[in-house]
Amino acid sequence: MNTKILAALALLGFALQAPVPPAFAHGPETGPNGGQQVDAGNYHLELVANGTALQLYIRDANDKPVKVDGYKGTAIFVVGGKPQRIPLAPAGGNHLAGTATAPLPAKPKGAVQITTAGGETVQAKY
Repeated sequence: MNTKILAALALLGFALQAPVPPAFAHGPETGPNGGQQVDAGNYHLELVANGTALQLYIRDANDKPVKVDGYKGTAIFVVGGKPQRIPLAPAGGNHLAGTATAPLPAKPKGAVQITTAGGETVQAKY
C-alpha cells in the first residue's frame, strides 16, 4: 500500500514540474489586427505584414495599447532565402512601422527586437 502511495506522489510531483504546453500560453496567436502575436518580455507584439509594409503593434501584459513615442526596433526576416533587415520607427498610437525592400509573406519568419523609450530591450521570434 505504501509503495502505491509513494508512486502516485512521485507521478504527481513530475506532473507539477512538467513544462506548460504552448497551448496554455497567455495570449492568442492572432492579434486584434489580424497579425501574428507573440509574447516578448512584458509585452504582446503583433506583427502585420502587407506587401512591403510592416507594422508592429505593441500592447502591455494586460492587452492595453502602449504609446510607442521614443521606441525603435529592427525586424530581421528571411525573404526569398536571404535575410532582410527592416528598421522600425514609431508610426503613431501603439505601433512601429517599416518598409521592406521586397514583398513579405503574410507570416514572415525571423525575429523582431524593440527598444523602449526607457532603454528596455525585448525580442520576439516569429
